[in-house]
Formats: sequence, C-alpha cells, structure tokens
Amino acid sequence: MPQSTLILSFAIAIVLQIAAASLLPATRGFTALIPTATCLVLFGVSFWMMARLTHGGVNLSIIAPIMAATVPLGAIATGVLVYGEPAPAMRVGLLLSACALIGFASTLR
Repeated sequence: MPQSTLILSFAIAIVLQIAAASLLPATRGFTALIPTATCLVLFGVSFWMMARLTHGGVNLSIIAPIMAATVPLGAIATGVLVYGEPAPAMRVGLLLSACALIGFASTLR
C-alpha cells in the first residue's frame, strides 16, 4: 500500500471510531435501533480498516498507541462541543499527559 493510502486509511479509522463513540449516548444503552446499528457499523468498519492496515505492514505497536491517544481526545472534544459536557482543566491535563506517555512508550524498544 502506498504511504499516502496508509495515512488516509488510518485517519479515516480514527474519525470513524470517534464518530462511533460520539453516538453512544444516542444508542440509549443499545436500545435505540438506528443509532445502535450505526454505532456498531462505524466501529466495525474502523476495526476492519485497522486490520487491513496491519495486513498492509503497519505495526500494531504503532496503530494501537496512536488510536489510544487520539480517540479519547476526540471523544472529549465531542462531549464538550456536542453534548455540553464540562471539560475541567485537570481532566484534560491528565488525558494530555497520558497521551504523551503513550506516545513516549510507543518509541521504546
């Protein structure tokens, strides 16, 4: 796979996971059919794309830490901007610190 295709696929997988996570409140505990089906399809397609990326040669040790850092940040942004959730500085600071640690840990051999 060309590098540009890998990067685009990875970006789409991240966006799909954030979109799926953002739909979780609308599923009402997986009791609302349409939001639940949409959420599950989005998660499924995202995981399929991740599987294709690993099959294409991208190391899981690269994909997983980046996803672990970016998806929660996107979910927090969605919670704040769409659902009006509070974003205390301590929560955001701790999450950013955790993302930095995940990034650092992924560079260790």
